[in-house]
Amino acid sequence: MTKNLFLSLAVLSLLTPKVLLSQDNDDTIETLDSSSSTSNEELSDGPQTLPAGEAPMPQTESIPSKKVDEMTEDVENLEPVSTPAPAGSTLQQRTGVIPEEELLKPKNPKKVEKVRSQKQTTETEMYVQQDANKYKLNDIYKNLQLNDVIEQGLRKNYDQNIRGQRQELNEISFSGAKSAFWLPELKVTLNTDNQKISNLHSSSRPPLVPNSTSPSGVLGLSLGDYTVFNWGKDYALYLNKKSVYERNTQIFNESKRELKLDLINSFFALMSSKNIEKIRQEELRQTSFVYRLSKEKITVGKTSKQDYYQARSEYLKSQNDYHDAKIVADQADEGVAFQIADAVGTKYVINEALDYRRLKITLDEVVAIAEKNNPTLLTNKVIIDNAERDYDVALKDNMPLPKFSINLGAYNHRFGPGTNTTRYETYSGGGNVELVASINTTWSLTGQDGFLNSNRLATSRITKEIAMKEFEKNTHYTQSNIRQTYKTILSLQNQLVILEARLPSLQKTFDTILDNYLGGRTKFYDFSMALDDLTTTKIFYEQIKLQHLREKLTLARLAGIEDFPGENFELLAKRAKGK
Repeated sequence: MTKNLFLSLAVLSLLTPKVLLSQDNDDTIETLDSSSSTSNEELSDGPQTLPAGEAPMPQTESIPSKKVDEMTEDVENLEPVSTPAPAGSTLQQRTGVIPEEELLKPKNPKKVEKVRSQKQTTETEMYVQQDANKYKLNDIYKNLQLNDVIEQGLRKNYDQNIRGQRQELNEISFSGAKSAFWLPELKVTLNTDNQKISNLHSSSRPPLVPNSTSPSGVLGLSLGDYTVFNWGKDYALYLNKKSVYERNTQIFNESKRELKLDLINSFFALMSSKNIEKIRQEELRQTSFVYRLSKEKITVGKTSKQDYYQARSEYLKSQNDYHDAKIVADQADEGVAFQIADAVGTKYVINEALDYRRLKITLDEVVAIAEKNNPTLLTNKVIIDNAERDYDVALKDNMPLPKFSINLGAYNHRFGPGTNTTRYETYSGGGNVELVASINTTWSLTGQDGFLNSNRLATSRITKEIAMKEFEKNTHYTQSNIRQTYKTILSLQNQLVILEARLPSLQKTFDTILDNYLGGRTKFYDFSMALDDLTTTKIFYEQIKLQHLREKLTLARLAGIEDFPGENFELLAKRAKGK
């Protein structure tokens, strides 16, 4: 009996290596390639950092086409390597005998794939894949600098070119008004009688006044009437037209200044949007690294599903944030391309940075400059002057004041059969040049104008008073806006000081928490909060710098100037570091 027992044990010892080898080959687990995995010693050997070259740079396209549910199912199917040993493992290690329950297990266990993972590609998906090339956008890349934006914008901006055409109409209109006031209205006239060309139908009755077969008529040079004195009424109306013309010319010049400030604002807004896109890209790089690391750890049982799902959710969220920032930058590209009349689809490469400068001009200086140059106040002053002259004309029109004028007559040349004469004639048919006076005044007793034109006079007076009230209101409003804008600039400058001190602290906090998280000494929640804090603060810093510049540009607009004394907005762009 003892001999038979030894023979059985010898047979089992010969069969055991083959069974164990088969079991080791069959019970494999899905892992990443060894080249991309991280050993336990590498993960725990001191604090780890995230070199820029190791983590993949995020792509500008969307996340991989693999569905989110399928990615989740793959993780749920993963089994960690460090699973508990079966009950009979101790006996197997001591004697080499495999327990009966182990021998009854199937040799090649396969994972059951769910139906959703085996779903075939639909016709719609195949159509999208085949026609994907039709939706590719061909972008034009262009290096852009602030001076280029200003120069090209002032030269090619669509709205500015339209304003230039309107300024030409303004010049034409005032040229006619000026000539009509200072010079006699000279006209060349030609009037001919009916001339017979052909007889289309003959009648037995001859016409009473037959048409001549020869040309006849009058060619004249009319000198017109010239007003010598009209109690200043015509001159007041001329001054109104002149002031409107001069103000429109000023508005055209101011539009160039406004466009320049708008171009500066658009350039730095584009720069800020691209900086924010880079910040979101860096956030995506960090979350992508942590997500890949969690995916590797969960395959070897070094992390929990909770940490893996948190890392994955943060990675997907950062992808959304990155694409949101990217579309904002793309829209800013299109906005600048429209402003400077570049080709549609132009994308800009900017190698400059905003040179932050604190405001040096005082509030009283800005208010004093605005009283002389503010566009709204200048327009109100013109309206007040015109309203005062209109009221003065209305008063004179209501009085029986004579108008002194001269009829300069006309030179008329008469031609026709048997007639060829030239003579000078005035309105009386003679050749005398006379200075005449006339009164042309009407007083209404009832009707729209009121008794003795009282309604017309009251309307002119109230219009003048309204213009003065508008000037007072706009003066107060402008000064209030200047004060609010000035205080906002000071507040933004204080915030920038705080942010410049806060950013290094947040960066060190994030680096420390990242090292602790990689070493397993802190939770993912701390890493997520630190990364979100750092990213949002960087974005806030970019937004505050841009807002500070915009408020300075607004202050310049309110003051009616291109640049502040000692500060040129065109020099706010400096060469970016490393560019």
